[in-house]
Amino acid sequence: MKKHFNIFLHILGEVAIYILIPGIIYLILLGILGLFGIRDLSDSISTLAIDFLTLIVVFLAFRYYASDVWNIVFQAKLQAKKIIQLIPISLLTRVPLVVVVVILYLIFGEMITETLDAGVEYQWSVFDGSTILTSTMGFLSFVILGPVHEELLYRGVIQRFLHTKYSVRTSIIYSSIVFAIAHVHPGLIISSFVLGLFMGYIFHKWNNLWYAIILHMLINIQPFILQIMSK
Repeated sequence: MKKHFNIFLHILGEVAIYILIPGIIYLILLGILGLFGIRDLSDSISTLAIDFLTLIVVFLAFRYYASDVWNIVFQAKLQAKKIIQLIPISLLTRVPLVVVVVILYLIFGEMITETLDAGVEYQWSVFDGSTILTSTMGFLSFVILGPVHEELLYRGVIQRFLHTKYSVRTSIIYSSIVFAIAHVHPGLIISSFVLGLFMGYIFHKWNNLWYAIILHMLINIQPFILQIMSK
């Protein structure tokens, strides 16, 4: 039990770096901007700024994690054939998610759908009434920066660390749980966990973190594509 608790504390420390330090830096920057009379930033600008700061922090933490970590997590060469395979895989990730939601709906009723709808609304409220500029910032944040820093941390660091302590299956499940909890909102936990399993498996199977990053990007771009198609 003590061993598991120490492992949990280690992971908590990694996530704290990921969440707290960028937030603190952002607040300091807001204070500096306030001195120049700039006090009101839009949610889309704030989200993009925090994602950018998080990417820097996680990148530095990632480099500190191990001197040869880049060679380890990007060990296998990228193959165009596998990148193309990620496109149908990104669509297939929705199938088990729908199955899980249906099962939970049969057990808990409309409470589940209401919670999930609230999660989607929470995640996309930043881009409500979006202009071309805010849509672009949302795309950069949600499709580019977010997948990179999240995969660096949750698969590149946390899953790899857990794999030194547990089996492959346990490390993927455990890191997916941490990934889901980090999304905070109850309506995002289920989808984040299921999608985390896919990205964790792809990282382990194909031995290159870029595949998990690209899969994450393909999953996150789907709402933008649907939004364009619905217009």
